[in-house]
Amino acid sequence: MTEVARRVTIRVEPLTAEAYAPFGTLVTPERQLLWIDPGQYTARLMTLEPLAKEIRHVNRHPDHIQLFVPSNDRPFYLVVAPAEMTAASFDPARIRIFLNDGTQSITFGKNVWHIAPRAVDGELTVVVNVQGSRQFEFQEDLDMSKVLGTVIEVAR
Repeated sequence: MTEVARRVTIRVEPLTAEAYAPFGTLVTPERQLLWIDPGQYTARLMTLEPLAKEIRHVNRHPDHIQLFVPSNDRPFYLVVAPAEMTAASFDPARIRIFLNDGTQSITFGKNVWHIAPRAVDGELTVVVNVQGSRQFEFQEDLDMSKVLGTVIEVAR
């Protein structure tokens, strides 16, 4: 395991459309229309585990957006960071963690750094819809513990 020189603690914050806007869309009764790239799409059911105490990796997709629709009403965390950061300029202190009440569908925008949604406890089941003209052609992964010597601790 890599030596970690720095730990950054990020507090969980409530999920609101305004706070989440830089990272994607919070799908609400008032905001159901989503802009979608022309091209292919896939949909699948995923079961996700609870959020670990530390976050070491993030990733992003420049060629597609992802829509997550919760199917079992379990609260879950969304871990995101601004799309404008490169791997070389990545600042872990800019990560944000939102608490979803389990009834709110969301998107991860193109190039937004993230991890897959994680359950508060137990298992989270979501329908994942991926849309984009070149989906899965490229994914950028960043191991913060190796590249930056940093891990994120979650203040719950």
